[in-house]
Amino acid sequence: MNIALALQAGREHFQAGRLAEARTILLQVLERQATQPDALQLLGLIAHQEDRSGEAVGLMRQAIAAMPANPAYRCNLGAMLKDMGRLDEAIACYRQALELKPDHALAQNNLGNALQDLGELEQAIAHYAGALEARPDYAEALNNLGTAQKAQGKLTEAVASLARALELRPDYAEAHCNLGNALVAQGRFDQAVASLQRARQLRPDDAEAASNLGSALQAQGRLDDAVAAFRAALDAAPGLATAHSNLAQALVKQKKLDQALAHYGQALALDPRQIVANDELPKLLAHLVPAWHVPMMNDGARNEAYFAALRAAVGPTTRVLEIGTGSGLLAMMAASLGAARVTSCEAEPLIAATAEQVIAANGLAQAIAVVAKRSDQLSVGAELPERADLLVTETFSSELLGENAIASIEDAKRRLLAPGARVIPAAAGIMIALFGGDEIAANLAVGDCCGFDLRRFNAIVPRKQVVSRNDLGIELLSDVAEAFRFDFQKDAVFPEAKKTLGLQIKRAGLCYGIIQWIRLQLDEHSVFENHPAQRSAASGWQHTVYLLPEPTALRAGQTALIACAHNRLCPWFALDRLE
Repeated sequence: MNIALALQAGREHFQAGRLAEARTILLQVLERQATQPDALQLLGLIAHQEDRSGEAVGLMRQAIAAMPANPAYRCNLGAMLKDMGRLDEAIACYRQALELKPDHALAQNNLGNALQDLGELEQAIAHYAGALEARPDYAEALNNLGTAQKAQGKLTEAVASLARALELRPDYAEAHCNLGNALVAQGRFDQAVASLQRARQLRPDDAEAASNLGSALQAQGRLDDAVAAFRAALDAAPGLATAHSNLAQALVKQKKLDQALAHYGQALALDPRQIVANDELPKLLAHLVPAWHVPMMNDGARNEAYFAALRAAVGPTTRVLEIGTGSGLLAMMAASLGAARVTSCEAEPLIAATAEQVIAANGLAQAIAVVAKRSDQLSVGAELPERADLLVTETFSSELLGENAIASIEDAKRRLLAPGARVIPAAAGIMIALFGGDEIAANLAVGDCCGFDLRRFNAIVPRKQVVSRNDLGIELLSDVAEAFRFDFQKDAVFPEAKKTLGLQIKRAGLCYGIIQWIRLQLDEHSVFENHPAQRSAASGWQHTVYLLPEPTALRAGQTALIACAHNRLCPWFALDRLE
């Protein structure tokens, strides 16, 4: 066997990707010459390509032992170790290669890459410069230099380096991709899209280029195209966490929130350190599942009032419709009381799916049908086999009227309930009074702080606020009045209304405004009211305050005339005058 010819044949097979043929020839060489360094090196490279890393490193070390002065062997060993994540060992190999040959361009470039992976950008750039000094036409080193410069925030230099790499190699897909990313960072989105599209043309299966193209398109406001690019990235690489996260961001902007939620979840399952997904997923969940759900579920007084009303209303033939499934609590109450059928609707699919799991965990899956739709999307004969005998709902905001509560009850009475059907709550009222008190005032207005007068800041504090705490000391200075009452059992429509109420001042004090809360008459016996005097550690309904322009001193015996109005979606109150 001619060793030189055999090595040349083995090298040609290797370069053509015919690894089995190359291996056969190289093993024959080693049978003749057991320490032939080129054969050992090529076999090491073959083993590395075939993911036999330990064997690859061993073969490369044998090659180095056979020819210690060859820098290329040490450089190749460094590349293997870097791919295995053993960066410190890789860096040592590259430095040994450069000790043997300081102008070894590949070793300079590869050492720069390893240092860049460690975040040592200045050192990395110095070695890229060394590679380019040895080989001025080294496009790969220019590309890598550009990525390091971009990481430093030197965008102009990065764009110049990457553009130079493309002058040398116009079909260099990775450089097109990196140039696109640098142009995005500069806000040059049209040019960025062109570069990234070129990268995609050169490497259609490059998931990273597709994902980066999606980001550039999204920055242009081309959401449909961006979503298509992100999906193409995931078709090529389903495990690319950044593409899942980027796709989720675009889907949020398209209002496809359930899909966005799923992709944020996949991004974090693949990479728990995804910064964007970790930041945006809680925001999305807070939007889909507002924080008041948990304290509402833990409001024992509310739960017992609803349960008592359901006990009095549910029998073995009762067909129950619940609007607003939430956790499924009210539906499970009705089912546990022996209702003939319980249908519960929930507009948010995530909440509906979770409620189904809760219901199943409590052994009531056969008794309750959860429909992931708004109530105005239900119809008798489809989601509801028959009209319901009982409507129960808790879809009231802290102002009572939010969440389209009035419209949903009107619609249900008109289309979904049987004649004479019961409604829980049977009636509801919006309650008001004038208030004061140092504890609540500290959360609504500012005075002197550290010897400085800050009162002028109160001019930009919102006049209408929801008080997030139900444990503050609140002093009611006036009579309590039911500003508006809604008889859900008796009435079928609830028009807008305006009125003026007179409230008698019962005690003197500094008044900050009008406080509003709700009172639910669940039936003739059960009442729930989140009265300001009742402190509560957990409640889904808070108090709403309508602040006066300035705190006002009130005297007992005065009458406050309060202007009241509601538009079926929210109420409004203001102090008209004092008499």
